[in-house]
Amino acid sequence: MKLRIDKLSFSRDQLKIIDNISYEFATAQVTMLTGPSGCGKTTFLRLLAGLETPDSGEILANETRWSSPQKIVPPWQRNLDMLFQGDALWPNQTVSQQIDWVRSRTQTTPADWNIDEIIEELGIKELLNRYPAGLSGGESRRCQLARILAGNPSVLLLDEPLSGQDAKSAAKTAQLLATLLKTAKITTIVVSHETALFSDFAWQTLYLPDMSHENKRNFT
Repeated sequence: MKLRIDKLSFSRDQLKIIDNISYEFATAQVTMLTGPSGCGKTTFLRLLAGLETPDSGEILANETRWSSPQKIVPPWQRNLDMLFQGDALWPNQTVSQQIDWVRSRTQTTPADWNIDEIIEELGIKELLNRYPAGLSGGESRRCQLARILAGNPSVLLLDEPLSGQDAKSAAKTAQLLATLLKTAKITTIVVSHETALFSDFAWQTLYLPDMSHENKRNFT
């Protein structure tokens, strides 16, 4: 998937969050989205996912317009998956049922990885028959990641994939992601405060500036 943004801007409550950003993501490669806390990284992912409407500019996938102020292609028509920052497991299904459902809806060629091996590597095999209420924060995060990877999207958006995990688990998860994404033909954008754990993987970097100073000037 060739993913490009052109002069993208977004505001909320008259506060500018994303301002006139243009960027072309490397096809089938990984980009680390960085910037200071509160600069709009999660909002940026939500714009890519079609969960927010830009004030101006556009998002194009293979030169097809996904988002503009006048048009929004809904998320379920974008062939993407997003790992949300909060707890997004479905409370009425076990981890295994959720992973199986994602696998069953995948209509494209399976990804170049084995989800059963991923489950082993993430250390969640013993959690498969649990419901989300019985998981710790770190366990829930790894289970959410397995559910996302069970599909085969053209675009993968990962918002804090290492959050809630202890240092050993976070390092292992980071290495697993790097190994998987190195061979997968998936355009991926990663947001993480644990940038040091991804520093050796030669990923592209897109830096988002902090707009708070400009917002203060506009209101003074």
